[in-house]
Order: sequence, then structure tokens, then C-alpha cells
Amino acid sequence: MISSVFFLHKTEESIFKMHKIYGIRHHGPGSTRALLRALQAQQPDLILIEGPPDADNLIEYVVNPDLKPPVALLLYNPKDLNQAVYYPFAQFSPEWQAMKFALQKDIPVRFMDLPQAIHFGLNKAEKENIQIEIKTKKEIPLISKKFLRDPLGEMAKLAGYEDSERWWEVTFEQNEGFEETFDAILEMMQALRNEVGNASPRRELMREAFMRKTIRDALKKGNQNIAVVCGAWHAPVLQNLKAYKTSSDNALLKGLKKIKPKATWIPWSYDRLARQSGYSAGVQSPAWYNLLFAQREEVVQRWMTQAARLLREQNIDISAAHAIEAVRLSETLAAIRALPMPGIQELFEAANTVFGGGDSSRMDLIEKKLIVGDVIGQVPSEIPVIPLQQDLEQRIKKARLTKERNTTEEVEKKLDLRKESNFVASHLLHRLLVLNIPWGRELAVSKYNTGSFSENWQLKWMPEFIIKVIEAGMWGNTVGEAATSFTQKQCNEVNSLSELTSLLGRALKADLKNAIPDLIQKLQNVAAVTKDVFHLMDALYPLVAVQRYGSTRKLDLTIVKDLIQNIIPRICIGLPNACVNVDEEVSQDIFQKLIKSNQAISLLNDEKLLDIWLQSLYKLTHTQQVNGLLKGACSRILFDKKYFDVPAVATQMRYALSKANDRQQAVFWMEGFLHGSGLLLIHNPILWQILDDWIDEIPMDDLMDVLPLLRRTFSKFSTSERQKMLALAQQDRSQLSAETIYTETDRAIETVRAERVLPTIRLLLGQ
Repeated sequence: MISSVFFLHKTEESIFKMHKIYGIRHHGPGSTRALLRALQAQQPDLILIEGPPDADNLIEYVVNPDLKPPVALLLYNPKDLNQAVYYPFAQFSPEWQAMKFALQKDIPVRFMDLPQAIHFGLNKAEKENIQIEIKTKKEIPLISKKFLRDPLGEMAKLAGYEDSERWWEVTFEQNEGFEETFDAILEMMQALRNEVGNASPRRELMREAFMRKTIRDALKKGNQNIAVVCGAWHAPVLQNLKAYKTSSDNALLKGLKKIKPKATWIPWSYDRLARQSGYSAGVQSPAWYNLLFAQREEVVQRWMTQAARLLREQNIDISAAHAIEAVRLSETLAAIRALPMPGIQELFEAANTVFGGGDSSRMDLIEKKLIVGDVIGQVPSEIPVIPLQQDLEQRIKKARLTKERNTTEEVEKKLDLRKESNFVASHLLHRLLVLNIPWGRELAVSKYNTGSFSENWQLKWMPEFIIKVIEAGMWGNTVGEAATSFTQKQCNEVNSLSELTSLLGRALKADLKNAIPDLIQKLQNVAAVTKDVFHLMDALYPLVAVQRYGSTRKLDLTIVKDLIQNIIPRICIGLPNACVNVDEEVSQDIFQKLIKSNQAISLLNDEKLLDIWLQSLYKLTHTQQVNGLLKGACSRILFDKKYFDVPAVATQMRYALSKANDRQQAVFWMEGFLHGSGLLLIHNPILWQILDDWIDEIPMDDLMDVLPLLRRTFSKFSTSERQKMLALAQQDRSQLSAETIYTETDRAIETVRAERVLPTIRLLLGQ
């Protein structure tokens, strides 16, 4: 959006009163420089700024050295946190500098836009479909909808630009910032408003009426030298107050219901300030604008030097000569385009040509750091916040996550739960997840890492999380209290066994000791009446994970262990019959449950429970009308657990691939049997021979029907596995034996690898 300061003269009762209005844009560095010069020359007795009057009491913090932009005013409805709005400010924002100027000069300053209390009331009325009639002064003129939607965009096209922001930047923001600029902007906006007429949306008409009302009230109170800062689009309708009747403005604002908001300052970031983040009043290049505001005289050289330094840090060979040539090229581009100085487009194109050689992939870092920027603001501790927010900030420090909290980068964090600070950090991140504040996203650990003492997190703090923190404040004054209360609420509402086990897992990781007893008790009650085998299987893996975390989290989970020992036999009894006469889609779902349940039971290291499980799988392999996928998976598990030896599994395989069985079911059996790895075919020639004979016996026409299903199975094997299988397929069958599975090259490679680890093995064995 664009802001302006207007000039108006008024005589009332022989007293000469005046308010000056200068034309600027939100987050416009050139507008800010011009505004500061104008305010210095005017020395007003009052500054009115387009912004929410509900936050007037927070303006005083602008001169606090610990309030470092970018920051935003957050206004929210404490009774409905879906109603929340942010007003961001950067160092180069005209409104920010106007507030700072007023406070430093001891000049009264306040906001003058339509209060957020009225906005919230209007939003509620609109949601409830309450129609509010607004009478406009003039009829909407017959102009193009495109012009009405984006008048500045049309002006930019007339000037030969496709992008209105680029045109505005070149025309107004890159110049020195003279007071005369405001007269030109005011004249331009007057012409645009004359074209558009009174076609503004209803809410805009209310805003403009309230701003006029605020100016009139200030004049009546005796202010004679007022500076008004507001959107340049609003300039013409605020310049001449006589053109708009006071009674009409009052009628427009009469009877509007209000919902009183609360307000506070919160940290903001450049990436959230950028237009591409979805902020409607944002700019495309906050980092560039900040440099343009702070160091305009040397902005080209400084920007290019920073770009060169960034690339050098990435080990890209960039010299001082490159930087000099890039500066010259950007100035040449500006001259060709008749620009007073290079803009961000010229700088980027020059850097891409000289530094990147035309390869734009190198420029991603520059765009992120020097165009958008990775700056995040800071808010002092004395800013009014809710108790939960205070506790959160303290726990972030205790967990040593302050650095991750104060960056806009996505950071990967590895936690070792045997370290106290990492343990605290894990609890904090899990508690925030319980409260639906996804600062961290837990990543899957390596499949080779079977321990429970490590966690991998992807962290990225978003400014809007603060509204979620405020929302969570209703559950408690500390993060732990809030997470516990919220979990207890969910426990009372959830009746699904799988959901309860998942909830227990989250509570355990978050160390919510006061919520765990209720969860376990309800788990016992629900599990006792659950008859569906598959629901029990869904609950098994989370319960095992809970038990494994018990030792890590230093909790007594005897009840969970008893529950697991009760559930597994019930699964084993009902599983074979539950798998009868199910279609392919359901079989795929059961297959995944089988694999996961097998992993869970294996993790328990309980021989008795494992034996019960394997007996159930053995029974399933001999049950009729069971999908081949499930029988194959069970045979593979039994083979891996040494319940089946090679001859036994070969018998199972011959039966599954016999002519008496449906070929499609045979392929499904192979898919289940070979799940995860095909190495057993390579290491057991008899199994390979059975498969080879079966394929050889299939007529060519029928083979084409089953080939896609076979390909689905074999495509999941690793490249080395497929290469070895290809070598086996190319061998003469009569020569196929265990001795010919590996080629001479394979033997040589394996020998070399073995020799590398022998010293370590000898050291471990004490030799």
C-alpha cells in the first residue's frame, strides 16, 4: 500500500489552522526519506498515521532500543482468535520513521485508521450475513474493471512497465526523496480517483470517513499544524474536508458494533514482509529496500560487494574484478533503460551475467539473502504478553534454541536425549506439537538407528505462530500446563484405540506425566472391548514405541507392558480368520499392518510373544481363501525368523507357484515373499530355480498379463540386486549352483572390503 501526507488550509473563527499531507508508500525507502525531510521542515504539532487506533498505547515502544524491526503490531479478538490481524513495519517503512520522529521530537502521534474493533465487528456481521447498506455519494463510473482493480498497474503500463511495483520504485523510491514528490503523487492520485469516482469497496469508504473524522476532531482540539500520513490512494478524499459533509461521514459510521481487541508487538521477518509470502501490502525486495534507505549513495557498490561475498562463502571463485565489472554492467543497463540509477532488476541481471555466467541456479542464494532477506526482528521483554508466551521464551533459552528461534532459515537440529539440554529441547518441541504449534517437524531417523536416544528435527519459526501461542494460553500459563490440559481434553474426546495410543505416544515424548495415567487407563478400557483385530494391530506399534520410550523418558510403563502382552495374543488368535476372503485393496492394507506388527513384536525381544506370533503366521499360510500377498509375506517373515528353513520355504514356494493355483495369486505371493529385498533369491539357488521354472512354463500370451505385476515387485530391488539376478538369468541352468552365484569380480571386491575391516575386528577381539 501507499501512504501520503497531505496539505490542507482551513480558517475557522479567525484562527489559521492547517494539516499537511505528503505522499508516500508503505515500506517505500524513497518515500521515507522524503517524509523525514518534510517533517523536519514542518515541525508539526501532531502526527496522524494510517494505522489502528486500538494500538495507540504501543507507539511509545518504537524508540525502545530493544524493539528492532521488522516487527508487527498484532491485534486479536481474545474471545475468537480466528480474528487476528498483523500490521508489519520495517526500518525503512514511512510510518515507522514517522512514529520515531514524533517520539524523539516529543510531538504527539497517534493512529487514525478505522479501529480494528470496528473491523472485527464488521467481519462478524458479514459472517452472520448481516447486510449493512452503504450509500455512495456518486454513481460508479463506466470504466474498465481491470482499471478499477489495479489503477496503478494501468499507470505503469502507460509508462512502459509491466510491473507496477517496478514503475513505482523507479519513479519515486530510488530518487533522493524531495518534498516536491508529494505534490506530484497527490496530483496523480487525484486524477486516478476522478476516473474511479466513488467505486471503492464499502470497507474503504468507512476507513476514509473515519480518517476525515479524526482530522476534524484534531483541528477542533486546537492543533494548527498537523501532519497526516496515510495511503496515497486515500490522499484526494482527505485533502479537502469541505468536499465531504461531516453528517454524511458520521452517518456512514453510525451504529457499527465493536469487538474490543488486544494488541502487542511481535517479531516479524523480511520473508513474511515480502509480497510473495501472501502479505497484500508487501514488497518484493525488503533487503534491497533496506539498503536503498540506509545507504543510497553507495547502494550499488555495497549490494554487489555483498553478493560477491555470499558466493565466495559458497566456495565460488568470485574476485574483486568480477564485482567491479558487475557494477559497471548494472550501470550500463540503467543508462540503456534511461534510469537514474540501477535498480534491483539491473543489479540481479548484472550479477547473474558476471558471477553466474548466465546460470541462474547460483543466484538463488543472492535472491534469498540480498533481495528478500533473512532478517527477523526482536521485541523487548517489557512488551505486554500473556504468561504462556513469557514461559515459552524462557524455555527456549533453557533449551538453547534461541539461535533457531531468531532466524528465518529452516534449520536441522539433531538431539541426543542423553544430554540434558537436548532432553529439554525435545520436551519443548513435542509439547508445542501437542498444542498445534509446529515450530519443529520431527524427521525419520535412519533405519539403521534402532536406538531411541536420538531425534532429528527440522525447525522454522513463523511469526504467525504467536497467535497459536495466544490461543494455547487458554489451557495454561506454562507450556507444560497447557500441553497437559489440552491432552487431557483430547483424552476425554477420543475413543479410537489407535488414536489413543498415538496420543499416549505424543504425551510421553512431551513428558506430560500428569496426563499419562488417564490415557493409560482409558487405553485399557477401550482395548478390553475392542474386538477388531486390525484396530488392535494399529494400536500395537505405537504402544511398543511408547514402551521403548519409557526407558529413555525415565517413566514406569508397567501398565503399557501388560497391555501389550494382552493385545498380542488376541491379535494372533483372530488374524488368520480375519484375512479370509478379502479383496486386493484390503489385502494391501493388511499387508502393511502385518509388516508393522512384525517390527513391533520383534522390538520387544520377548521369545514367548514372538513364538505365539509366528505360530499365527504359520496358520495363516495354511488357511484357504487368503490373498497370496499375505501368505507370501507370512512365509518371508517365518523364513527370516528361521521358523522355516530353506527346504520348507521352497515347498511353500512350489505350492504357491503350482499350476493348480491362479497365476495372479502366485505373483501376489512373490510380491509378499520378496518384500524388502530379493537377496534370498540370489543366496538360495533352489528358490531362484523354482521361480525360473515357473516363468518358463507360462505361455507367452499369459506371461504378458502377469509381467506388469512381476515388474512391480522386481522394480523395488536395488540396482546391484537386479544386476546379480540378470547375471543369474543369463547362466546355463545346468551350471547354476551356489558356487556360481557370484562372479570373480564380485569375489575380488568382497575380499578387498573384508581386508579393510579386519584390523578393527582384531582390535575388538583383543588380538
